[in-house]
Amino acid sequence: MQVAVIISSGLGWPALQALAAQGGVAAVAVPYCAPAAETEQLAQQVAALGLPVTRLSRPQLSADLTSWLAPLSVAAVLVFTMPWRIPAAVLALPPQGFLNFHLAPLPAYRGPEPLFWLLRNGETTGAVTVHRMDADFDTGPVVLAESVPIGPADTHGLHRAQLAGRAAPVALRLLASLRGEAAPLTPMAQAEAPARYWPRPGLADVCVQWDAPVVTIERLVRATNPWNRGALTTLRGQPLRLLAVTPHPHAATGPTTPGMVLHADPTTGLWVACGTGEALRLDMVALDEGYFTGLQLLQLGVGTGEILGSSPLPG
Repeated sequence: MQVAVIISSGLGWPALQALAAQGGVAAVAVPYCAPAAETEQLAQQVAALGLPVTRLSRPQLSADLTSWLAPLSVAAVLVFTMPWRIPAAVLALPPQGFLNFHLAPLPAYRGPEPLFWLLRNGETTGAVTVHRMDADFDTGPVVLAESVPIGPADTHGLHRAQLAGRAAPVALRLLASLRGEAAPLTPMAQAEAPARYWPRPGLADVCVQWDAPVVTIERLVRATNPWNRGALTTLRGQPLRLLAVTPHPHAATGPTTPGMVLHADPTTGLWVACGTGEALRLDMVALDEGYFTGLQLLQLGVGTGEILGSSPLPG
């Protein structure tokens, strides 16, 4: 018994390798989608594994999928980060349907970029959730789910890597079930609550609001590193992205302006006021000119009293 695989992101690569090592993959399809360099590289990597590769285009998706599956005798299609809605008629072609690996808990974190929202919201647990795809996004019955802890210092990139690693054993468990070597799949309908669809983050979602509590800003920074190259603020009217910060709940002892640099010296670092009587230290930032530590910002002339802005900027 074999499966077919659709993959458009390196998130699914460890799982695909594990499945291929077990002889479980009949064929692989890679969509023509952004980022083009990543999907092209994936197609080349799949070919290097000795697996047949088909490229999918959005305008001809139904026809492409139908012709791709016609000669294959597969139990299911496993999907890793498919960017487009699959037509309902195609979903019914394999006996076990299309099984999507959604890298977040369902139904609470539906949507295209759940990792950002998990971290921004301060969740302590993520998940690898496999659900049978239906006509809507991320709504089909769940067949397997494995919790993945989110550490207090985890960034978007770290949690993403942990999820990719955990998806591999989940995929092997799924394959064993399909082959009759483990307990059969028992799809469970998703609960109506706390179901929520989280949209793709917009510009305002990634901008620092300096009057927010320090814990809120620190979560935003971790949720955007390296995705979005950090949380966006401004320095002297130019974009400044925060990649790592250290919160201090009691750093400000008197009245302050949110976003104001409170301390700037080589011993204590560069501290910025936020929330109410709170501050955070800038540990790593990105400018158009490159990546810098907070101490390097001091060397560039950033000093006490300067104000970092909260207004969204293009780019």
